[in-house]
Amino acid sequence: MRNRRLSPKKCEEKVYNVQKMSEQKTVKSGVAMVQISGIALRSLREKQGVTQLYLATAVGVTTETISRWERQDSPTLKEENAVKLAEVLSVPLGDILAVEKEPVEEDNAVSSGFFIRKRAIAAGLLVLLAGIFVSVSVLFNNGQVTHFTVERLAPSHTAPGQMFPVLLKVAFDAEDNSSLLLKEQLPQGCSVVRSIPQATAMGANFLKWVARDGSSIRLFAYLAKCSPDTQKQGDLLFQGSLLVRQSRKQEISVGGSDQLQLSNFHWADSNQDNVIDDEELLAVYDEFDLVKGLNINVEEIESIWMGSGYRWNPEQFLFEILP
Repeated sequence: MRNRRLSPKKCEEKVYNVQKMSEQKTVKSGVAMVQISGIALRSLREKQGVTQLYLATAVGVTTETISRWERQDSPTLKEENAVKLAEVLSVPLGDILAVEKEPVEEDNAVSSGFFIRKRAIAAGLLVLLAGIFVSVSVLFNNGQVTHFTVERLAPSHTAPGQMFPVLLKVAFDAEDNSSLLLKEQLPQGCSVVRSIPQATAMGANFLKWVARDGSSIRLFAYLAKCSPDTQKQGDLLFQGSLLVRQSRKQEISVGGSDQLQLSNFHWADSNQDNVIDDEELLAVYDEFDLVKGLNINVEEIESIWMGSGYRWNPEQFLFEILP
C-alpha cells in the first residue's frame, strides 16, 4: 500500500490556517481585527441550518451585517465577533478565517488562454479608469512627457450643518518641480471650515492653492459643512480644475467624486444604515485620517462604532449615539 502524502499546496494551506489564527489587524482604538471567508461562513451556516437572524442575534450584530460579511470574499471584522461566529457554528476559528489562494499549475495551452483573458480584462480596466480619472500628458521644454492625474475623494452624503472632509490628490508619474494652481468650488450652500495646507485664497465656498514642492504626490484637503437651509432636492455639485506650469496653459477638471447629497446620515456611514461598522471605520482611517491637521471628529465616529448605532436629531442638528 502506498503512503498518502499531502501535496505541498495542502501543507501550506494547513500551516497558513494555523498562522492566520494568530494574525491580527489593530486599528487606532486598539481593537483586534481579523479577516474571515464570506464563502466559508455562508456554507457552514447553511449546512447547519442556522438562519442569518439567529447568527446575528448570537453575535450581537444586525442581519444586514451578517449578509454583508457573507457577500464579501474577505471582510474585516472584530476578532471577538469572529470568535463568536465560530462558537455559534461549533467550528474552530481557523475554519472561517480567510485563506489566500495559491496559483494553480496549468498546461501551456490553458495557461496561454488564461494570459490572453488577463490581457483583455486589463485592457477593459484601463478603459474604465480612463473614465474615472482625468489624465493629461504635459510636454516640457526639454521634450520630456510627464503624466499627472487629479482626483477628488469626498463622501457621497452628509447631514446639514455637520462637517465632512474632502481630499484632492494630484499625482505625477515622476518627481517633478512644476508649479501648479488648484481651484475648488464647493456646492452652493456649503462653506469651507479649514484647509490643509492653508489655501492661498479662500472664500466662503471657494479655494485656491498654488504649490511647488517637487513631490510626485501632492495632497490637499479641507473640511466643509452645508447650511441647514441648503435645499435637499437633487445632488450638490463640486467643481475643480488644475493648471500645471509648462502645460501649454491647459486647465483640466478634477475627476473622482463630484456629487453630494444632504441626508440624515453620518458621512462615514456609507451604506446609510444608522450604524458605522468595521469596514466603514477602517475606511475613515485609510482615506481621511492620514491628513495631519485636518482634525476630523474621529472620536465621534469611534463612539458610534462602539455603540449600537446613532440617530439624527433634526431639532438640534446633531447625531445622538445609541448605547
